[in-house]
Amino acid sequence: MSQGDLRQLLQLGWANYAAQLPKFAAYKAKYTAQTGTAALTALDQALALPDDQARGAAPEMTRGRLLDQRQEFLDVWQQLDGYLEDAFAEASSYKAMREAAGHRHYAAAAGNDWSALGNLVGAATGFVRDHGAELRTGGGMTAAFEALLAAEAKETTDLIGQFQRETMSAAQGTPVREAALLACLDTFAGLGRDAQRLLRRQPDAARLFEVQYLLGLVRGTGQAGVRGLLSLADGRPAADVTVTVRGAKEPVTAVADADGRYALAVTAGSYTLVFGGAGYVGREEAVVVEAGVKKRVDGVMGVA
Repeated sequence: MSQGDLRQLLQLGWANYAAQLPKFAAYKAKYTAQTGTAALTALDQALALPDDQARGAAPEMTRGRLLDQRQEFLDVWQQLDGYLEDAFAEASSYKAMREAAGHRHYAAAAGNDWSALGNLVGAATGFVRDHGAELRTGGGMTAAFEALLAAEAKETTDLIGQFQRETMSAAQGTPVREAALLACLDTFAGLGRDAQRLLRRQPDAARLFEVQYLLGLVRGTGQAGVRGLLSLADGRPAADVTVTVRGAKEPVTAVADADGRYALAVTAGSYTLVFGGAGYVGREEAVVVEAGVKKRVDGVMGVA
């Protein structure tokens, strides 16, 4: 099942739970209004996790910034090299100090080796810390340069860390999101098992907690019910509209999602759909649902 189908299925299922809450609460103490709220919060959090495309975009953007910052630090290191040359004028001494300041990492860092760039930053800042007096006295290094080196080193180190974290996250891909969504489905499946025990003499109500039944309802195939798309006059989705079925044997309610979509499970019959909610002008619409048919009822909501 697609993640979009799973989202609608669980939203519909927990709406059914809210409608049957008194029966569930009388059956087990763990079933409260907070149970449904927590389940929907967990669903929202799972859906908020980035997908593969979003995960890949983040490190790519950071890499672009890191490429620019790498060049900034290399330019600063070249200035440090000039102070080294003056402070340690003797050829053999200059060569040794230059290596100690990170020159051995310079070529690899310039070639986008981020580990080498980190080593270059560490070597340069450590060298200035340990040999600052010699660089200031013999090389003419200024306080302004020391501050510049420290700032560029921090920016570079921070970006390397951010890039590595984002790259690791991207490597995990969507399994993190999928695992979170499956956990939400497992929670609802547990509710569904209790629903079959609790509502065993009310098969029409019990099937409102069956995953396969709800999936067919969401997809609009093979099951009776109502679904639709709600919008505002300007075409934007009408989110969070409460849709209630008047005339059903059991309370049936759904809440339109962020895209304005809703789905309701009802048996064949004639009903009145009641649309409303905070910020909306209430409206009603009659509907006839045929056996095995998923009736579509779209609508435009007025703003209160």
